[in-house]
Amino acid sequence: MRMGEFNNVEYRDTEERILSGREDYRRIPVPGEMRDRLEAGIARAEAERKRGTEKEKRKRIRFRAAAVAVAAALFVVLPNTGADVAHAMGSLPVVGKLFQAVTFRDYQYESDRFDADVEVPQIVADDAADDAEKAETVEQINFDIEKVTNQLIEEFQASAELGESYGTLEIHHETVTDDENYFTLKLSIYQGAGSGYESYKLYTIDKRTGKQVQIGDLFREGSDYNELLSENIKDQMRAKMTEDENNIYWVDYSDVPEWNWKGLKEDQNFYFDEAGNLVVVFDEYEVAPGYMGAQEFTVERSVFEEILK
Repeated sequence: MRMGEFNNVEYRDTEERILSGREDYRRIPVPGEMRDRLEAGIARAEAERKRGTEKEKRKRIRFRAAAVAVAAALFVVLPNTGADVAHAMGSLPVVGKLFQAVTFRDYQYESDRFDADVEVPQIVADDAADDAEKAETVEQINFDIEKVTNQLIEEFQASAELGESYGTLEIHHETVTDDENYFTLKLSIYQGAGSGYESYKLYTIDKRTGKQVQIGDLFREGSDYNELLSENIKDQMRAKMTEDENNIYWVDYSDVPEWNWKGLKEDQNFYFDEAGNLVVVFDEYEVAPGYMGAQEFTVERSVFEEILK
């Protein structure tokens, strides 16, 4: 039976067996129920963003005003579920070079069985009103963030109202890159329901063009960047497993070859560190068993510098 077919009771039983036997744990690639819920929420958000009605588009155009107007226009009051729920406008952080992150909504919830600590950010640009490309990029990212976080909050609230189990929702953000070329906002998402699942959404803007970029946009066409970076990461995985037998990654796994990590996704999460190295970010269970947690691998700039655009 696949993990996605487990019900709640079966999943908790499986988790107990995992904790009591490392070998069993190694053979479980993903907690289906938790991951399916998050991925479904993100997928629905992306579909709605792409379909976007003309009314929604006109609404998003108003984001081209100043930063305070952006935050005010996006303030959302969600229904109170009966426990202490607080929504508050955040403070504008120190002004960056071109872009900055604003915590425009703070959602808190606490009961005997459920708790939530959510910071919902938005990106603002100091000169977006005079740059149509930049304004459109900021609007698209902010719309995606709002859709994703609203979906997760609504699902959490629905579970809390039933009150039949336990649940945790945490969403936080940080700016992980802000140099002369790129701005990257990292959205960290944690969902807990007996067992936890940690995932990320990273949004990178090329400051030179004002456009959002995917990892493939960084490299020259025909450079075969995916194989180069993926093999480097696989080598790092192998080295870590050699150093410590408790390190397990889905690479060279002959027992169940289909579990092996194939390579970077088109929308792979990434950011540049302060030294200009590329940091590739993986959700929990994406390349390793759950006890390994979420994973990040740093690819040295010297590995890919010659194929950068």
